[in-house]
Amino acid sequence: MKQIFALLALMASTHALADWLVDPDGSYLGFASVKNDLIAENHSFTNISGTVRRSGEAEIVVSLASVETLIPIRNERMQAMLFEVETYPNATITSTIDVDDFTGLEAGQSITRDIRLSIDLHGAQISRNAKVKVTRSADTVFEVSSLGPILVHASQFALADGVEALRNIAGLQSIELMVPITFDLRLVAETN
Repeated sequence: MKQIFALLALMASTHALADWLVDPDGSYLGFASVKNDLIAENHSFTNISGTVRRSGEAEIVVSLASVETLIPIRNERMQAMLFEVETYPNATITSTIDVDDFTGLEAGQSITRDIRLSIDLHGAQISRNAKVKVTRSADTVFEVSSLGPILVHASQFALADGVEALRNIAGLQSIELMVPITFDLRLVAETN
């Protein structure tokens, strides 16, 4: 019996010390756009990867070519005219967190934290605070969700000209430059 408890303790400590990988199939990063002051649409990225290291260094990489608007020609236009994926293929979000805050959670428990994010997109970098909810959904799985939108302005990433090009080609009166971003990431312990 003592050996079973020792094995369970070792397994739990191994998961606590493991790096955590973003599960792309169970993760979501999205943004909304507003056109002509009336029509709001949700968009997302289908290719997200990343890690949270045991040191607390977190990095999420978003393939901008994976933008999904549910309209293929709009996807292509955003890739070419807005994000310029040939030059800037990825957006990167980094943070440093206290991993011990999260690894001490039991399955089913959640905590809320304010974290500082650094967003690197289109050759520019900005920092934003974000309130997140972290839930340990299983021994080796965490869910990390934004508890509100993270607001960024297209001009902060030199994207305003791209937004204007999209507006012109689509024949719209306006496309809002302030963009809310939300995320729900599933992190799974890396297995050796």
